[in-house]
Amino acid sequence: FTRGSGHNERAQYSERPDDWERNMARLTRKFETARTLLPAPVLQTMPGADVGLIAFGSTDPAIQETRTRLSAAGTPTAYLRLRALPLRPEVRNFVAAHRVVYVVEMNTDSQMHQLVQLHVPDLAPRVRRANKSDGLPLTADWITDFLTSALEKEK
Repeated sequence: FTRGSGHNERAQYSERPDDWERNMARLTRKFETARTLLPAPVLQTMPGADVGLIAFGSTDPAIQETRTRLSAAGTPTAYLRLRALPLRPEVRNFVAAHRVVYVVEMNTDSQMHQLVQLHVPDLAPRVRRANKSDGLPLTADWITDFLTSALEKEK
């Protein structure tokens, strides 16, 4: 739904469609500028990794341990730790570089997974969810078990 009213460049109330369109264009420019100024994601790679993991925030320690476990079991992974929205071009590059990418998050609705898919619509089939929300921090045990099972199903 749109409200049909807004403000023009002089902060005056307006219902004019051209004022509305210019304001929306200004907001788009603002977000595009923000992409270049906000902290970039942190990339960690491993030789031979065709599986990527995207995560953020307090999931990081469990992701680090999971990557060590998976690597020891013969599944090297790459990891992109997000640090800001809107998503930067590095996210597209990361998804494009991997056969499959799991977005690991503590969210019932997998909202970051959805945002990543919207950011790379042509690559969206590569992006999978790895989400759990039980009120507790994600553990390396849960992430490792989830990914091991999911990757086995993909074979």
